[in-house]
Order: sequence, then C-alpha cells, then structure tokens
Amino acid sequence: MIKALDEVTLFVDDVSAVKEWVGKLLGCPITFESESYCSFAVGAIKLGLHTRDKKSQGPAARQVPYWRVEDLHSAIDRFMALGGSIYRDPIVGIDGPMVCQMQDPFGNVWGLVAEPVLSHGKPNWSA
Repeated sequence: MIKALDEVTLFVDDVSAVKEWVGKLLGCPITFESESYCSFAVGAIKLGLHTRDKKSQGPAARQVPYWRVEDLHSAIDRFMALGGSIYRDPIVGIDGPMVCQMQDPFGNVWGLVAEPVLSHGKPNWSA
C-alpha cells in the first residue's frame, strides 16, 4: 500500500552541474552523494538527481514534480535569477491554487504551486 511520496528524481546529463544549481535554488543540504546520484532533503521529500540513461529518455520519463511555494512570484524570480525560464505561464488552476512551470538551465521542468491569499474569504492573487 502506498503511504506517501518519498522522492522525486530528475534524470540529468551532468549530476555535478545540476546539483550545484539545485543547491543554490533550494538552499538545502545534500543528504547523499555518489558519482551518478545525489539527493537533497526538501521538507519531508527527497529530491534526487540521477545520471540519465536509456530508460530515462522516452515519454515515460516526462513527469513534472510540483513544489509548494509560499509566494509564486518570488519563486519565479528566484528561478529566473539563477538562469531558469518560464515554461508555462502562471494560471489559476481549476482546483484553486496558482500554478506555473519553470525550466531550469538543464532542461528539467519544475512545477510551482501556491495557495492564494484570502481576502474577505475569496482568493486574492494580487496580494
């Protein structure tokens, strides 16, 4: 039986380069490191970086991890300051939160999700 999400793994060409960038983005310590894999503790979840192989290049390897952020606009600014770009513009999702997708300099797509600030019981995305 599935209990909880444990880890999100990104398959990358150069673990060393990506781990440096991810370390700057997240400000989290590396919890495990080898030549072909490293992981970061991001809250209760691990983010793993693994060397890309034959099985990680097809359509089955195209999932997008979504990360909860406190302030979507600040998170977007942080990605862009580190060389990332907007992959899908911010939208209000059908279930209420604001979401967008960012692409890091290595081609990985990161989903960002933020809950709205409530104003008089209604979502206020301009806050």
